[in-house]
Amino acid sequence: MNSDLVESNYSPPSATASETRCRCRSPEGRKLRNVVVCIDGTSNKFRKMNTNIIEFYSHIVKSEDQLTYYNSGIGTYAKPSWRSFKYLKQCVVNTVDLAIAWNLDKVIMAAYRWLSEEYRHGDKIYLIGFSRGAYQVRAIAGMIHQVGLILPGNNEQIPFAYELYSDYKDEESMELSKTFKNTFSRENVGVNFVGVWDTVSSVGFFRGKTLPFTTRSCDHICYFRQALALDERRVKFLPEYVYGGKADESDDTSIPPHIK
Repeated sequence: MNSDLVESNYSPPSATASETRCRCRSPEGRKLRNVVVCIDGTSNKFRKMNTNIIEFYSHIVKSEDQLTYYNSGIGTYAKPSWRSFKYLKQCVVNTVDLAIAWNLDKVIMAAYRWLSEEYRHGDKIYLIGFSRGAYQVRAIAGMIHQVGLILPGNNEQIPFAYELYSDYKDEESMELSKTFKNTFSRENVGVNFVGVWDTVSSVGFFRGKTLPFTTRSCDHICYFRQALALDERRVKFLPEYVYGGKADESDDTSIPPHIK
């Protein structure tokens, strides 16, 4: 477990050559502060047997120097009375959500909104996820890279920011995203760390559109770590790898050494 998260009095080491491109450094004279987002996988929430995300969340320090956020992920809702129409409606929505990740964007935007409200200049952003939650934290990092982290008080613009991010495909959309970023977002916000377990497709059983900056590269992230279950054979849980560079050239020196 990253000691930066479990020890609130942690002092960062001096930068090495491979770290100098990292933009998420606290200003001189400012006390280090972490903001940590944890998103769980499909149908995972607090119970007797918990996922690694909840175990991780239970061990990290919660203090004024380390702010934390947990989302139970896709397909988890508090159940209303089983006799009500609302219960039947929720059962249908839950089934569809589990199958095709219908509420994928809602979870991403909720975590992004929390970051926009809590982040202060120089804070270090940590994104931790499991299963579809792993894909969602990768998307959050991509969204911050593409449209920036929106300034407080502009929550109504977050759905539009997500639309700009998810529809990124050509030079025109790139220019529009850049203009949005310069207008509504903070300057020079970077993601310090993304850690994921068993990332699976964002679109459920049907593999389709991939969200930008989630698979081919993670150069916009200072430190990226992914863990994969070697014996996973279920077809609907095919992993979404992050290559971090040219995946078929293991000796490619352009791949930053801290991407694993």
